[in-house]
Amino acid sequence: MASENPAPPPAKPGQFFLKTEPLPGAAAGRYSNLYLRQHSVANPAVVLTEGTPRFLRASVADDLAGVGVDFTSWAPRHEGRKWALVLSSGTHDGTSAARWESVEIVDNGSDASLKFQTVAGEGVGGEVAAGEALRGGERWAGWMACEWSLGHPQLFWITDQAGDHKLPDFCERVRVVRALIQ
Repeated sequence: MASENPAPPPAKPGQFFLKTEPLPGAAAGRYSNLYLRQHSVANPAVVLTEGTPRFLRASVADDLAGVGVDFTSWAPRHEGRKWALVLSSGTHDGTSAARWESVEIVDNGSDASLKFQTVAGEGVGGEVAAGEALRGGERWAGWMACEWSLGHPQLFWITDQAGDHKLPDFCERVRVVRALIQ
């Protein structure tokens, strides 16, 4: 009988994981060097774990523009499916007055507002960020990780509504960067 969870094959060219890092010049915090994973199919929130994702591997959705993050799985049961990293909005019309919103890995979704930015001294395409204006005029102001309700730290995107407000004590700002698959 074949194993339900065979060993993963080598990564395809251009595939990577996403993980958190401290902000430039900041010391590593409690949410540094953690990998982004989908919590579950029923709850697509992005949680952060020490271990690499089991099945999903990331790639740039549009290599020429450096836009979007897609995920594919090497598991045979996921053949033909595609997921995407998206910035969620708490309302049905895409507008929000919240200081932060959840980040999700959704089946058959896309978010062209996400881009790989050049990070000084690190080469092209290291850090995942968002474009200027998002849905409903919201503006992306960074990432934060928090202890939340899912049993693992959860990733959120900070909106321009946060302004100079202090983050909750159980949260910290992070960067999201590519991590080579070894």
